[in-house]
Amino acid sequence: MKRSRGIDSPSTGIRLRNALILVFFLCTARACHNPVKEFYPNGKSFGKVIYDTFIINRDSTDSWGAESLAGLNRNALIDQIFDEVYKGRVIPSDYFTNKRISLAQLKKMETDGEFSRKNISKIRFEEQWLWDMEKSEMQKQIISMAIAYEVYDFSGNSRGQKPILKLVFEKK
Repeated sequence: MKRSRGIDSPSTGIRLRNALILVFFLCTARACHNPVKEFYPNGKSFGKVIYDTFIINRDSTDSWGAESLAGLNRNALIDQIFDEVYKGRVIPSDYFTNKRISLAQLKKMETDGEFSRKNISKIRFEEQWLWDMEKSEMQKQIISMAIAYEVYDFSGNSRGQKPILKLVFEKK
């Protein structure tokens, strides 16, 4: 009987070690070029952070969620995102493949009912966090944002979020 190679096999350990060395090398090489200094010459970078934020409070008993979103004009934000995309000012891409989504393809997704703007409920931000040494204040540079809508099962229970698109912002 042939023995399968499991997670504890020596070759798995070697592959894992090599992958970690490669990741370390790539991170080190990337760190040699610090684009933060180009745009924030007086800034100290604390690195990147990725986080999700809900822009709809679906739980009427969640006072924290209601308070957190009280000042947000959600509809205007969503419309602004799509206006900028349709004007060609920001380029939408597929969240999973990073392949560009054409405006015709996005319009078709919207008109065919694949998603509705009213169901967009989450934004995932990728940001660079910086401290402006001159002003003694925190700065956040948005690198990208992805918008998602909630997906439900046949019983109406939420199954989670599905990303519609990702926008990567170019540094000016």
